[in-house]
Order: sequence, then C-alpha cells, then structure tokens
Amino acid sequence: MANTPTLSTLAGKTVVVTGASDGIGKAAVRAYVAAGASVVMIGRNEAKTAAAAQAILRDAGPTTGTEGRGRAVTWEIADLSRQQDVHDVADRLLARLPRIDVLANNAGAMFLDRDVTPEGFERTFALNHLSYFTLTLRLLAPLVAAAQPGAPSRVLNVSSRAHANARPALDDLQLERQFGGWKQYANSKLYNIWFTRALARRLDAARVATQALHPGVVSTRFATNNGLMGQLLRRVMDVVSVTPAQGADTLVWLSSAPEALEGSGDYWRQRRRVTPSGTARDDARAEALWTTTSRLTGLDADRLIRDAMTHAVA
Repeated sequence: MANTPTLSTLAGKTVVVTGASDGIGKAAVRAYVAAGASVVMIGRNEAKTAAAAQAILRDAGPTTGTEGRGRAVTWEIADLSRQQDVHDVADRLLARLPRIDVLANNAGAMFLDRDVTPEGFERTFALNHLSYFTLTLRLLAPLVAAAQPGAPSRVLNVSSRAHANARPALDDLQLERQFGGWKQYANSKLYNIWFTRALARRLDAARVATQALHPGVVSTRFATNNGLMGQLLRRVMDVVSVTPAQGADTLVWLSSAPEALEGSGDYWRQRRRVTPSGTARDDARAEALWTTTSRLTGLDADRLIRDAMTHAVA
C-alpha cells in the first residue's frame, strides 16, 4: 500500500470497518492503524476477528497500545446479512463512540445458490446492500459529530466494476423470479453506487462526504464459500488479482485525501474519479431504490438524516 502524506491526517481519528477480519478490510485496518487511527473492526467470526486485530496490533508495535478492547484496535461481532445484527452492532457503537470520522462499508459476498436470511431477505442483497444502508443511517449522528470545518467525516462504500453487468428490476430486487448468483452480486454492487449518490444528495458534504469505489479484482477468499464452482471461479480471478493491500489502497486514500472532498457521491478506481455505467447514473431509479430500501428496513431514512443534521446545527 502506498505511503502518502495525507495518511498523517488519520492520526487520532476513529474509523469503523466492516468485513474487517480478512482481505481488503483487514489490509485497510492495518493501514489505518499504521497511520495512527483508532479502528473498530466489524467481523462475523469472533475468533477470526480477534486474531486479526491482535496480529495487527502486534505488527504495529507498542506505540499503538496493547492488545484488546479500548486500545488502537477493537472489534465487534455481527452477521451483517441480518438486519437485527446490524441494529445491535449500531447500538453498541453508538453507546461507546461519540464521534466516527470514517465509516468503511466493505463487507460483502456472493452466493451462487439462492438463500434467505431468517428475516426473509435474499442473502447477497441483505449483506451487500441492506447492511450499508442501515449501518450508515444508524451511525449518522457520530459521523456528523466528528465533522470539523474543512474536514467532514466520510462514508466510503466498496462497490465493484461488476456493477456494469447489473440488470436490476426494481419490482424484483431479491430475484425471486429468476435468480442468478453472479447477476445478484452485480446488481448489489450497482445498488452500492445508487445508495452513495442518493445519500450524497441528502447530506451536507461539508459535514459528511460519501464516495463509492472499485478496489480491483483482489486475491482474497471471495467466492470460495460456494463449493467447487466458487473455488474454480476464485482460481480464474486470481490470474488477474491484486493483493489485499493494493485492493485497500483507494479505500484508505479516500479516507483522508483532499481530492475526495471536491465532490460527493462519486465513483473511484485506483485513486481516480471514473464514470460509472449509465445505469449507475440513473438517479431516478436510485431514488426508487432508496424509497424501497427504507420500506424494507423499516427506517425513516430521510427523517434520520434530518435529525442528525438538525442536531449538529443546534
């Protein structure tokens, strides 16, 4: 991961990273800690997440504190495909974090076979889209509270160039009629961009700026949860894969780079603003997704945003 002068501005900041126990998330946490940030890792598996946090602390050395909670790296456990888990972890974070400078929504997966969560949501849609939406809105108050003049907090949403292959149907977001695992993954990465653009239209960018990004095809365990077919797909992807540290580079850079404050709601690849697909720029459909997602999650999203912004002004 490139070492840039902007990373020094992360010293003393509070960063929350989802999907943090492996791959891009773990590499990002390592970079944040090296820059002096205090990081909360959110992972699904307690042993794996704790081991990753302890390894990062060990490698960072004594200047970042000792192992465990209350130091430079802490962790929370949640299955973010379950909305109840998203709310529970948000409650815990709100209880202990008065300010959040960066929220990195990174958790994601692809499920080739259709599966639903206990709440009845198709699993890829629930993890890759609904978790971004709910966690961000629930954590808006500490995000707004962290903003300083000329230094807004940041919400960063890991998307993918796979969004260009999306074929969304707003009346069948969970693909009940004709499911395809790759199709749903591509759709969910489009929804990440639609969410980013819709959120940016509602937020004061001087307080909270939001961006979406493509990390590259990264050498991780992505897709290996899908049996033999997933393992074969992983081998094909690894032919052109970059390392997790390289994949995390744009995410970490966007967390402090001044260039990311020249606009909000954009899409980035390799530290450059790039134009997403024409479908991704369809803001009317993005608004329709916002409305439907608010209904599905039971959140009055616009009221939550108004309340967070009004409280900050008061």
